[in-house]
Amino acid sequence: MSYFKIIKLNAIPSTNNFLKERYEKGDCVDGELVWAKEQTKGRGQRERNWISSAENSLTFSVYRSYTNFDSRNTFMVSAAVAIGIINALKVIGIPDLKIKWPNDILSCNKKVAGILIENTVKKSQLKSSIIGVGLNVNQLNFLDLPYAGSLASVTGKEWILEKVFNSLREALELTLFSINNVSKEHWIEEYSNLLWKKDKVALFKRNGKSFKAISKGLSPEGFLLIENMERESLTLNSNQSRMLYESIPG
Repeated sequence: MSYFKIIKLNAIPSTNNFLKERYEKGDCVDGELVWAKEQTKGRGQRERNWISSAENSLTFSVYRSYTNFDSRNTFMVSAAVAIGIINALKVIGIPDLKIKWPNDILSCNKKVAGILIENTVKKSQLKSSIIGVGLNVNQLNFLDLPYAGSLASVTGKEWILEKVFNSLREALELTLFSINNVSKEHWIEEYSNLLWKKDKVALFKRNGKSFKAISKGLSPEGFLLIENMERESLTLNSNQSRMLYESIPG
């Protein structure tokens, strides 16, 4: 049984915006997945662009609706998506996979995928999510993007988009449609185990200031637990803070 209702399109500005427009018209149904061959105005985290090309990328968005889902547990959606993507990429043999908090998927320390989730919350209940996924598949050139990579660049081989998509679809069906059947503690533990640079010194930025800290895992709310250089324990919210790719200065 397939939970996804797949809509295939050629070139559109943004798969997330496409589903948002359908949602606003009352046309979205749970599990609707729009897959665009080319996305001309895709959006990433913090309003960055995610531009895709028909031959080299996978870009799609999923609509999920919920009942009796406490809005305090929305991080479970992010965890389910990130874990699903990593599970899918493991199946096809992509090496050294990690999650760079909060929503980047890395292979061999290069960003190969990004996730953008837009939630609708009403009266302390999570009602729905529009989940955008962008995956670099066959790109080999990343001008001015030193931390970007693709499945091709980390494996040295060209990939068939349909094969990669089918792996993602199967894995995301398992995670996205079992969110409420698995404990929050499970999602937190799985995500924490996949954290990039866990237990290592990394660079962060909060309120415009950079600082060093060590990632220790996640809080029950899905905030990042860190320890700063003064050995103080802190929590970071992704709305106010971010983890940097840059290496630690000497």
